Amino acid sequence: MRQLVMTKGERFEIDSIRSDIDDIVGAFDRYLDEYPAKTAKSMHSLMGPIPMILDGARVRKESVQTLLGRAVRMHEMNPRARGYLSPRALEALEKATTKLLELCNRVPATAVTKVSERIRYSVYYARRKKGVEWLEQTRLAFLQFLRGKYVDDAALATAWGEKDATLTGAPFPSQNNDAYQKANATKKSDIDTFRVMPEAERFPEEEEEGEDE
Repeated sequence: MRQLVMTKGERFEIDSIRSDIDDIVGAFDRYLDEYPAKTAKSMHSLMGPIPMILDGARVRKESVQTLLGRAVRMHEMNPRARGYLSPRALEALEKATTKLLELCNRVPATAVTKVSERIRYSVYYARRKKGVEWLEQTRLAFLQFLRGKYVDDAALATAWGEKDATLTGAPFPSQNNDAYQKANATKKSDIDTFRVMPEAERFPEEEEEGEDE
């Protein structure tokens, strides 16, 4: 393991541990690939137990086993996880948590918060980016569904009662927004029908699980 060498009076540079941070962020990201929340709006919902782990590591009073035990329990308590955590996800979670605590014990105490926040927002950005990509994949699949039903933009606009509706610009097929509530019966039926198709089930619409961090 690469050791961080510090001399008295030397200023700590966070870029000196960039590779360590990247490894931790990558492992947390791999774990979250199997966490149920994919496109939730709040950091708390999107990142699951990761903020708790980061907070525990920052105070440097928690053991790896304690943090992992709490994290696994939080994962299991997510209703959409159905109590399951795959061996691959657990391995990634263990790797990230172990390396995180090791890193927090190596850097100066005054730098721990900075390191923790760098990891927190790097993981958040990675998850948010993937969430945007998942949403767009779902929207494109919905457009393909609409093209199989309507011959052109005019047919879609007439069916939905929306003069600006097009087969290339239809929005994400949400069932949880005002646009859906205000839609006519045909548009709601199209969204509802699509939502039970395998293409939509791969990327379910998220519901918030808690308040933001």
